[in-house]
Amino acid sequence: MSNLKVRLPSMFDLSEIDVSRDLIEKKIDIEIETQEFFEYVNSKINVDRIGEVVFAVKNGDFILLVRQDEYPQGLYRVPSGGIGIGEKVVDALKREVKEELGIDVQKFSLIGVIEYNLCYKHKSYKFFSFVFLIDDYKNDSFAETDGEISEVLFVEVPRIKDYCDIIEQQSGFWKDWGNLRYHSTYLVYEYLTQKRID
Repeated sequence: MSNLKVRLPSMFDLSEIDVSRDLIEKKIDIEIETQEFFEYVNSKINVDRIGEVVFAVKNGDFILLVRQDEYPQGLYRVPSGGIGIGEKVVDALKREVKEELGIDVQKFSLIGVIEYNLCYKHKSYKFFSFVFLIDDYKNDSFAETDGEISEVLFVEVPRIKDYCDIIEQQSGFWKDWGNLRYHSTYLVYEYLTQKRID
């Protein structure tokens, strides 16, 4: 993994992970605008998570998007979950996919790494998203989940962009939330359309 452009802290172990030769890497600066979202970030990063895994579950020409009850109307995204302190990235991926969707991962590849610099007034946080494509899995009809996801929706790859636009059009707390969540969902769209991966 020494050929990564994004410089990863040593705590992220990617040694057991199949990395796409078309890996997309991004560095993104985000200026947080609302105190509410800053407090949310402050309560999560380096408290119960050091980064996140984002998992694009592929079924033919469709990708799974999710929503939670508290999301604004029409807002869906590619699901994600935290990497716990001291947890391997691959272990976080398998655990979170099982907890969130009730499926067992069979085959996956790393398609993107995003390094965020989240800033609010005089504070800043580094945060990393590891974006995976999952195209082989065993499903339990999305049962036995942690209950955070209220709805799943399979959309054709080109339509992911429409949902990215909705994420981008939010305001207040959800604008800050969207500034963070937009990039990983868009990366999946970018990878699957521009890279023409089946």
